[in-house]
Amino acid sequence: MRVVLYIKTGDSSWILTRYKNLFPSKNGKPMTDEAVARILKHAAKEVGVSSSVRVSPHTCRHTFAQMQLKNGLDLYSVSRLMGHVNIMITQRYLLGIKDKDIVDRGTQTSPLMNL
Repeated sequence: MRVVLYIKTGDSSWILTRYKNLFPSKNGKPMTDEAVARILKHAAKEVGVSSSVRVSPHTCRHTFAQMQLKNGLDLYSVSRLMGHVNIMITQRYLLGIKDKDIVDRGTQTSPLMNL
């Protein structure tokens, strides 16, 4: 699992840092992808997420991207946050956003609606 983080420095600038493994296991070694998935599934069960809902690191990542887009973050910025090398990869997250959400967001940001 490769993680990309933007870390704020003392002078308020941001630096890009890449980690091969962000979460250490109990014994201090890097946690495997399978262990992270197992922990997520266990946490979902503990808080009552239906077993019919797919819970995985990938679905968390997908949900994060869709929520960013629904909340108005532009596609290019989401693409950068996700670490995608091409904006076309990020575009597929738009498919899960309902037309109503897009119209609602467009109404909120429209210059005509905010005169």
